[in-house]
Amino acid sequence: MKAAIQTIAAFAALAAAAPAPITIPAPALSEDSKNATIFARGTDAPFGIKKGVAFNNPDAAQILSRPGSATWSYNWGGVTNAPAFQQIPMCHGPGWDCDSDRILRRIAENRDTPYVLGYNEPDFPRGYGGVEASPQAAYDNWGKDMFKFNDRGAKLVCPAISSYNTNSGFMGYESGLQWLRKFASIGNNPSQFRCSAQAIHWYGWDGESIQDQAKSFMKYVEEAHREVNDIFRKDMPLWITEFAPEPRNHADKANRMAQFLNIVVPWLDRQDYVHRYAPFWAEDMVDLGSRQPNAAGWAFVNARG
Repeated sequence: MKAAIQTIAAFAALAAAAPAPITIPAPALSEDSKNATIFARGTDAPFGIKKGVAFNNPDAAQILSRPGSATWSYNWGGVTNAPAFQQIPMCHGPGWDCDSDRILRRIAENRDTPYVLGYNEPDFPRGYGGVEASPQAAYDNWGKDMFKFNDRGAKLVCPAISSYNTNSGFMGYESGLQWLRKFASIGNNPSQFRCSAQAIHWYGWDGESIQDQAKSFMKYVEEAHREVNDIFRKDMPLWITEFAPEPRNHADKANRMAQFLNIVVPWLDRQDYVHRYAPFWAEDMVDLGSRQPNAAGWAFVNARG
């Protein structure tokens, strides 16, 4: 533990002066109007719109690009191939899994990269999309992987955690908010991680109605908000970068997702502590054959608070 603390402390001491923050495109509004929009909606996303697109297939992301709808995107890595959106790269996992060279090139080219997302589900197995990093392993690598982005002007989003909240997860260590509490407690100085937001994920329960899953989702976000603030000892904005009802293989999943989004998106837009959100995922919200949104995609495009 001592060596790990010294690692972060050393990177903090060596940090070079950062350049001016990267600006985010904004509509043609006065400064007062722009500031009022950010304050009222609780986001610095382009045009004050929190909604984002999580994708692997850039064609699916492009189909969801509609005026007045989603303004940002990410794809779990350093690749940024959805030019219709503000593209937020992710350092997917510790060390080799980070794709830091690609992210640094994007920042150096000043291509609207205000944030870099941290590790994706370190509390989950790789076979389920996680990166299998204990709180200590994530801590040991965080400074090496992430501070170089922050030193060049990008804000950091702390590791995206699952909603499986337990002291004994799939990997034998903490999971969910318990993982985050252990991670942030190492060194007893949560500010050392330089995080400007916390990412969380949520998936529903097979067998529950869409209405009940929507209620469960909103309740979890509220609980996560309180817990994250307690962990970091300050008001910490939330990014919800994966969420969906279950089962995701339901024969009528597009209509079920549409119902879900029509309930939760207006609510998310009204929560000032939720700064960005992206449901899982673009591929489930489009018909690639017709190149049109499906029922879930149209709900995604049109639902708002």
